Amino acid sequence: MARAASAGQGEVVALRSSRARALAGVAAIASAAAIALGVVAFDARRDLGDLQLREREVAAVLSAPDARMVRLRVTSGGSGTVTISRARGGMVFTTTGLPRLPDARVYELWLMGPDGARPAGLLDRRAGGPSGPVLLRPLDGDQRVGLTVEPAGGSRKPTTRPVLLADLPPA
Repeated sequence: MARAASAGQGEVVALRSSRARALAGVAAIASAAAIALGVVAFDARRDLGDLQLREREVAAVLSAPDARMVRLRVTSGGSGTVTISRARGGMVFTTTGLPRLPDARVYELWLMGPDGARPAGLLDRRAGGPSGPVLLRPLDGDQRVGLTVEPAGGSRKPTTRPVLLADLPPA
């Protein structure tokens, strides 16, 4: 609706109807939703790219001509498999049949060399099923890989005895 102006009384001002205000609100919400979906799509695309890169790296280690595999029993149940390619500079670690841990605990991997143990990653929480693959980057001096049970979130140094301890195959 508009207000009519009489001679000399000023300008005409259009008043927004409630329908126009509602449409403006819907447009603002739609714009915000479009922006949010764009951000989510961008993050999903980036995550997919990261996952595809990781899968290619895992495949490269597993198919490398110098790949060596070691499979060991875990003392608490289940087994772990280490496949290492020194030429590719990578190692793939998987497990199967590990007992489920309480929520306050987690399985943690360690690479061990002359300077002691250093954290190498946490395993996902799949009860009894396979975990991983976890892609690790061992250093030249790393000679062993270990698996311990640690507080949720992991530790800076092992706090328990390893449930799996394996010598890494030589180059």
